[in-house]
Amino acid sequence: MKLDNYTLTVLHRSPLFRALEPDQFNALVDTAHLYTLNEGEFLFRQGDPLNEVFVCSKGFMKLFRLTPNGDEKVVDIIAPGSSFAEAVLFMGGQQYPVHAVALKPAIVVGINAAQYEQMLRSSIDLCFGMMGLMSRRMHWLLNEVDRLTLHNATFRLVIWLLEMRCSDAACDRIVLDVPKHVVASRLSIKPETFSRILKRLTSQELIAVNDQHITLLDVAALEALVRIEL
Repeated sequence: MKLDNYTLTVLHRSPLFRALEPDQFNALVDTAHLYTLNEGEFLFRQGDPLNEVFVCSKGFMKLFRLTPNGDEKVVDIIAPGSSFAEAVLFMGGQQYPVHAVALKPAIVVGINAAQYEQMLRSSIDLCFGMMGLMSRRMHWLLNEVDRLTLHNATFRLVIWLLEMRCSDAACDRIVLDVPKHVVASRLSIKPETFSRILKRLTSQELIAVNDQHITLLDVAALEALVRIEL
């Protein structure tokens, strides 16, 4: 299918495709599907057959599971440029283990899973690239387990705020691209607790909150809170 230059650039930069030869990349693009999703529209549901792996081109996707009592647990928030569902393919899974829904209007590229798997089997470089991606995600997941099991809600929120800062050290303003209750679920914090922590940090003049904008007023003090918890 025909993808625009922006989407092709996003795909080229994805770890999924960096090790591909030009002809392999073009072959995958030729059979790719472009999904244009409205806010709240599902890309796939938990238990659906795994036919494609995905790269988010624009917008945000939410991956979540439902608890036995019907509560929603956000597993991940997928930003533009990020891939998802490839770990399931790499592990030999046949079904998607989560739901995927657009948090905002989104454009997602679907790559034929069987075709990509065949390329993995025929390319050592591609396999090593995938292993590197999986290793980085495994490291991230181990850190995530530590945060969720060993640290309190304030620590999880503060470390998230610090990580959300842009790479420019002078940039201490965060724009929440997704609703606060989604961020709270992602951090395993109840929405009311999330709001209470934000208010406490605001009263301590560590942050300032204006609608979907959060300004870090005292980064050094926030980093000190993290060091104390560690």
